[in-house]
Amino acid sequence: MRPQMLSDGHARLNLPRPVRTPPWIEPAPIEGTVMAPAGTGASLTSRRQWISGLTGGALSSLEDSRHGRHRDPLLTLVHRITFGFTLAEYERAQGLGFEGYLEEQLDHLSIDDSELDARLLARFQILNMSPKEVYDTFGEPPSQFAPAYRIFKNALVARAMNSKRQLYERMCEFWIDHFNIEHNKGLEWVLLPEHERTVIRPHALGKFPDMLKACAFSGAMLYYLDNWLNVRSAPQENYARELLELHTLSVHGGYNESDVHEVAKCFTGWTLNGDADSPDWLRGMYDPTLHSPGQKFVLGHQIPGAPAVGRPGQAVARNDAYQVLEILSAHPSTAEFLARKLIRRFLTPTPPQELVDQVAESYQSTGGDIKAMLRVILTRENLGEDSAVLAPKYRRPFHLAVSVFRAMDGVLKRGDFSIAWNELIEMGQLPYDFGPPTGYPDDFLSWRGLLLPRWNFSAYIMRPDILFGGMDFIEPADLQDKLEIHGPEDRAGLARRMDERLFGQMLSADDVRILQQYIDDYPETFDVYALYDCLALAVSLPGYQWS
Repeated sequence: MRPQMLSDGHARLNLPRPVRTPPWIEPAPIEGTVMAPAGTGASLTSRRQWISGLTGGALSSLEDSRHGRHRDPLLTLVHRITFGFTLAEYERAQGLGFEGYLEEQLDHLSIDDSELDARLLARFQILNMSPKEVYDTFGEPPSQFAPAYRIFKNALVARAMNSKRQLYERMCEFWIDHFNIEHNKGLEWVLLPEHERTVIRPHALGKFPDMLKACAFSGAMLYYLDNWLNVRSAPQENYARELLELHTLSVHGGYNESDVHEVAKCFTGWTLNGDADSPDWLRGMYDPTLHSPGQKFVLGHQIPGAPAVGRPGQAVARNDAYQVLEILSAHPSTAEFLARKLIRRFLTPTPPQELVDQVAESYQSTGGDIKAMLRVILTRENLGEDSAVLAPKYRRPFHLAVSVFRAMDGVLKRGDFSIAWNELIEMGQLPYDFGPPTGYPDDFLSWRGLLLPRWNFSAYIMRPDILFGGMDFIEPADLQDKLEIHGPEDRAGLARRMDERLFGQMLSADDVRILQQYIDDYPETFDVYALYDCLALAVSLPGYQWS
């Protein structure tokens, strides 16, 4: 890479500028394809006729007072802290009890996930690569961009589907959104694997201040929000603004434009290693010759600053940036902002101020301990049938997709999930592909208009040739045994058994009635193809869109 000279005479990496258009993913070939015989099972059109009769679509389930409020708070806990109900997970939770299961999930390192770890190491070598190793292995895009792109996303899906550390994976998802970085911007395909490995995953259930510091100096974040361009002659304010507005204080957290300018000056000099022969190539580093010397004022705090002396890589004046992060981490607005976001993710879109204050107080009294905050949120009282703070939670597309595979006891085969990528793109949530730094939205109104792509996903993914060819699922006979369905004579009560054994009682009474009627009126021999056709309707119903 040729260096570019800036106006102050300092060399700078000539890195690619942002690319914002996500590629259309060509599905990978499916091994062992088994096609349903022509004319077997009901058509997509007939399923749509059934669900089109449900007034309000996804909204209709809100009218069912039972929805999202189980008599058993443990079942609600399982739904809220996992990527989807499985009967085995719920039975394990019952064995441990509410507090025992929650504490086990909070203490994620105590959970043996070695089987998944071994599969990840064998299939997704990119996860342990440095930026230089990723670049050297996969070459410069676009010719060999797709393999690195696929591998990284597939690993995220595998973890969500099959990790025993489900709350930990949900928290990784939360922080990936909070510190959003778009996979499609320039060199992020090179930088993101190390970012997730060293920033998100070590701190997802740790202390927020530690994660904030790791993120600030990550090569992926320095590149995404352009702080690698932030030099003393021309401070670049992108990162400073998002640090205040999105990562810590919130837009109403008490800062002003002067604070943005001063924070930007504090972070001048933090850039990317431009030595292509170094093992640290493209990692974050500090260059004191590009730092703005002198004192700064941030949120009423004086930051003494340091002279711009030294050589690149030397730790001179890095205290400017570190002091800013310490000020922001300890600020009451940060505690309240994070408390509100976590309550919205796990309980309700309208957090009561009293609970926000309790969670924020736990943040401040523990130095930003994430587990302590979750213990205040995920209580038996808050998740019980009579809870005043529990509301239905609309599944985002990624959550919906993974929950379907978990319900079917799915395990990724060949490490390739790209058979469903186009459907995730159509539904609006392919992981790491959200352009704005806000991260994918977490509210119902942002997703309510995308019902048809959800129905298309259900129809596509519940085809036996897709399930048996692209995934390792339980064998059809095992699923039939689980649901006690071996022929037309076993149809009675099948909808209820599906709801209890696959979906964790998330379907409303109307959903179950409609599904059972569809099963009873099925026009063909009720074989495994018919069963999956009925499951396609089940996961398209309003109740299944919520958790």
